[in-house]
Amino acid sequence: MSHITTDLLKVYNTYFQKPYRIGTEWQDLGSDNRLMEDDATAQGIAVRKITDTGIEVYLPVELTDGSNKLILDCATVRVTFKNTIIRTAVSERKGTVKEQFNSGDYVFTIKGVLIGKNRKLPDTDIWLLKEFATNQTPIYLNNAYTEIFMTGENRIAIESLEFPEQEGKHIRMRPFVMVCETDFIDTLELK
Repeated sequence: MSHITTDLLKVYNTYFQKPYRIGTEWQDLGSDNRLMEDDATAQGIAVRKITDTGIEVYLPVELTDGSNKLILDCATVRVTFKNTIIRTAVSERKGTVKEQFNSGDYVFTIKGVLIGKNRKLPDTDIWLLKEFATNQTPIYLNNAYTEIFMTGENRIAIESLEFPEQEGKHIRMRPFVMVCETDFIDTLELK
């Protein structure tokens, strides 16, 4: 099996037109995960931020249920969309007649790593993700990328949560995969 060796610092520099830096240069921006004023969407969702350790993070993911909040600094988001289409076969013709019945939901697949502080298991973050997935309260997803696909409230329904097995001694890093979808309709009227 072959592999490709890539210098990640060069890749970062290619995409973001500046070198990846960690250290004291960010101290003048503040601490406590403050977001940079010019890097927020119109709704105030961070496009990038600086973590407590001085690492610059693009498109951080925030999950909240109103009382609990979890910020996922090391996560990627995949967006999938599918329309519901009715296909009708017509005799003596090739193919089917297609009619769009409705627009489906946006499905977000969030893959990330929970990183524990002080080289410890991120048990609080694992517990919070589990609570978000099993709780019956509305969950809100705040992310500058997903905001493009959501209208109104950024409410989601969590379909699945997976903590894949991980070999080795890195107990402070726990990967996860969460699949959720938009939850646009919140009220139905019965007649």
